[in-house]
Amino acid sequence: MRDIPLIIARILLKVANKDEVDTISWWEKKSPLNVSFLNNLEAFWELSVEERSSDRLNIARERLLTRVKSTEADGHGRSLIYYLLRVAAVLVFVISIGGLSIYIASETNLFYKNNWVEVSTEAGQRSKVSLPDGSLVWLNAGSIIKYCPDKNERKVSLNGEAYFEVNHSPDYPFVIETGDTKIKVLGTKFNVSHYSGSKITEASLLSGKIEMTLFKSDKVIDIRPGEKVSYDAETQTLNKTEAIVQNDILWKQGILVFENESFNDLILKLERYYAVNFDYNRATFENIHYTGTINNLNIYRVLEFINLTIPINYEINNKTIKLTLNK
Repeated sequence: MRDIPLIIARILLKVANKDEVDTISWWEKKSPLNVSFLNNLEAFWELSVEERSSDRLNIARERLLTRVKSTEADGHGRSLIYYLLRVAAVLVFVISIGGLSIYIASETNLFYKNNWVEVSTEAGQRSKVSLPDGSLVWLNAGSIIKYCPDKNERKVSLNGEAYFEVNHSPDYPFVIETGDTKIKVLGTKFNVSHYSGSKITEASLLSGKIEMTLFKSDKVIDIRPGEKVSYDAETQTLNKTEAIVQNDILWKQGILVFENESFNDLILKLERYYAVNFDYNRATFENIHYTGTINNLNIYRVLEFINLTIPINYEINNKTIKLTLNK
């Protein structure tokens, strides 16, 4: 047991031998929590490689390799909780994608509470999560997902935005609770968005079929591929339309698509995505809407891009951006 952190690190670095691989296979069978934990670490590791190679990523791996060798030298053991956090702590990657910094730091963003797992992303972060049943979740910036480590308990709670690829299992429906709604699926690909403090819950379906239940009325809505549903909890109104739902998941690739977006909602999304704060008069922009696609741009270029259609003046001071309308 005491060598598990070292072996996991060696597997990620692809320097593990057969005995070490067999040991981890045995360890995974001991608990669904172990499987989920290792899947998430591997997903984070592979995401870093796939998204963008970087000098900082190479430095992070070199540091990890140094720690592996150091651990081999001193041979100190670790407790169950400590080694889980310790292995996660060394997997900190910084990826630059069009000016967006993604920090994947499992020690601060992966928690175990009351037998539930909680994964969160801060502003400016995105993350990929592997659930115990093999389903995959991509978390957008400023989001939190909670799930049970038991692969047969396919229930999650979402605060924020996430894209799901759910494995088919007719005996164990997959349920997502978010805002004032519950979404039930058997196996499908879809996007869900509901942030804390927002009255709006949105769901876009790429394939399969999902059901959305409204808690306040117990009304059930069937959603089919190519459809998007928007529910306003304040007015209890629901709008279901045909849409280009692929646009709703382009954020996974660093692409933001806005279609007649209110300026204030646009700013909220930019604050989450780029980890910045805007200082501006909301009333001045209240009746202004924006349509456009932001493709892997840093925040400076984003502002210039917006300025092509909305005349704005801006002043950037570290993470604070002061905006005024140029009338």
